[in-house]
Amino acid sequence: MTALGKPVIEAHRGNSAYAPENTLTAFRQAVALGAPWIELDIHTAADGELIVMHDATVDRTTNGTGTIAEMTSAEVKRLDAGYTFEARGAGEPVPFLSEVIELVGSGPVSLNVEVKGVELGGTTAQRLVRLLRDAPNGQRHLISSFDLASLLAIRAACPDMVLAMLGNGQPALEQALAHGFGWVHSHHEGVTTELVARAHDSGVKVMAWTVDDPARFGHFAGLDVDKLCTNRPGDLLTVSRA
Repeated sequence: MTALGKPVIEAHRGNSAYAPENTLTAFRQAVALGAPWIELDIHTAADGELIVMHDATVDRTTNGTGTIAEMTSAEVKRLDAGYTFEARGAGEPVPFLSEVIELVGSGPVSLNVEVKGVELGGTTAQRLVRLLRDAPNGQRHLISSFDLASLLAIRAACPDMVLAMLGNGQPALEQALAHGFGWVHSHHEGVTTELVARAHDSGVKVMAWTVDDPARFGHFAGLDVDKLCTNRPGDLLTVSRA
């Protein structure tokens, strides 16, 4: 992989403009393109397995219906996660987080695992941090969420886990600063020169999401943003290497 300056590129749900989102195919394509980061989303199945999917239900991205929290991992695994993607991904299984961790292995790719909600003292946080920390190069991965309580539950399970506050602009940064999180992940419209400067002054890194237009790379590079999340990692990587 080519060495990259800032901002580095993060593949949003994998190479999701060209492959079914949050699938092993999308993640393999992102790795092959040379994306240094991959973003993915997780929910917990009824039997505790960590399922990689954005929505709380399987309806939008698979050929099934139902809520992940009420389904077993075996039930989820029988679904086709490529069913709705232009008929090109038919037969694509829904991945478990453990499978994605195995996919990236000991290579240079970092994972940004977005959690939708975990309970303080529950088993999900412990299972999540154990999977990430036991992985080869596990220290390079981070956990993000829009939900502050979830991030605090993860911190309670693993105090040195790198955490990112998701949100938009200053409100997200204020929460990151108040709780000592290492990253703020902001909607791109909320990323300003002032926000980046204040974050960096406090040792907080900044990611902007979701930026698909390669022509915008120079703007965010000029703001000194650390990372861009995109559905089109190949396009953004081409610009970043120019």
